[in-house]
Amino acid sequence: MQATGVAGKQKNSNNHLLNQTKNNTWSEFLGGSASGKTSVAERILKNLNVPWVVIVSMDSFYNVLSPEDSVLAHQNFCKHAREEKTTTIYGANVIIFEGIFALYDKKIRDLMDLKMLTFVWQDDVMQRDIAERGREIQGVLDQYTRFVKPSFDEHVQPTVKHADVIIPRGLENVVAIDLITKHVQRQLNEKQSQLRWDLLNTTVKKELPQEVLVLPQSNQIKGIHTILRNKNTCRDEFVFYAERLSTLIVETGLSLLPFEPTTVVTPQGASYSGLEFKDKICGVSLLRAGSAMETGLRRVCNDVLIGKILIQTDPSTGEPQLHYLKLPPDVKNYHVVLMDATIGTGAAGLMALRVLLDHDVPPERIIFMTFLATPIGLNVIANAFPRVKIVTSMVDPVLSKETLYIEPGIGNFGDRYFGTEDDG
Repeated sequence: MQATGVAGKQKNSNNHLLNQTKNNTWSEFLGGSASGKTSVAERILKNLNVPWVVIVSMDSFYNVLSPEDSVLAHQNFCKHAREEKTTTIYGANVIIFEGIFALYDKKIRDLMDLKMLTFVWQDDVMQRDIAERGREIQGVLDQYTRFVKPSFDEHVQPTVKHADVIIPRGLENVVAIDLITKHVQRQLNEKQSQLRWDLLNTTVKKELPQEVLVLPQSNQIKGIHTILRNKNTCRDEFVFYAERLSTLIVETGLSLLPFEPTTVVTPQGASYSGLEFKDKICGVSLLRAGSAMETGLRRVCNDVLIGKILIQTDPSTGEPQLHYLKLPPDVKNYHVVLMDATIGTGAAGLMALRVLLDHDVPPERIIFMTFLATPIGLNVIANAFPRVKIVTSMVDPVLSKETLYIEPGIGNFGDRYFGTEDDG
């Protein structure tokens, strides 16, 4: 699972948790079965009242027993199968990790900013199992004495010493929950992520990465850029030349696709040995500005499927955040043209590429196309995803460290293309 401008999926392994940076606020809940871990975590999430807060439950990582094994292990439980559900997390600011063994692994503990233990009396736990789960009294007692208590004493109790805070009475302890909520909020304010500014420190090589293809700087390309960059260009003219340029970019980018030898018969009855693209291709545009390239893609690829990803920048932190995702079915079986108007820091592109990889699209089957890019953004993406190809019509040398604007730049591409510029 990824959570800092990149993303990942909960799977039956916690290895994905180990690749995180410390740009997020991580909290961890330990407690025995029915001690209120999930309830307390959900209450804190509600009290924080901020977007991009997520609970990661260890239940999502357990290996699922077969029906036969489940019957042997648990004779009278109501349900002992994991939900067939995967929760994908993108750009979360606060991550709450809860589970019986939440404090067991040192590598997980080292990620955490706050480690907590929820505690309730065992008679309350057993009463819940009888009342809420419809279990038999004798079955609850047998399981507790044979499995729960010995396992807790041997595996869980030794990890209690790692907890920073102990919360007795679980959800009933309103004061403790309020204090923890305020502490997490303070940590969040102190550790506001600055991913886009951190990316400015990326080492930029003298030569562009070999995965980058820049269109030949012909008079036609320079002429179109002159029109697009001119602040006095009217919207109709801007749209026309943007779509014309997008067609040139797409045609150049598609030349990178794998073609296979084939032979056809001409109208004259002669054989011609040529090339044929036999795979499937789809587009994915980064809304809003990336959709400006869709016309060019449709001109070149008839009836092409196009997905949408909406990644917006948090105005308070400058971080990319995923708001909307709609990809073509079985996108992993396609060659994907990822489209965005510009690549500045590369932060949005990183998240978009991570989304595609999380949907099992091989990186070598992705071509990232853009009108304008910076050396920093190109190096950031190439370093993170070295097998992804990038096609751009031009590279501007400067990315302002004060504003993160590309210089000389093209302005706000989305506003100019869709006519939403502020006349004031």
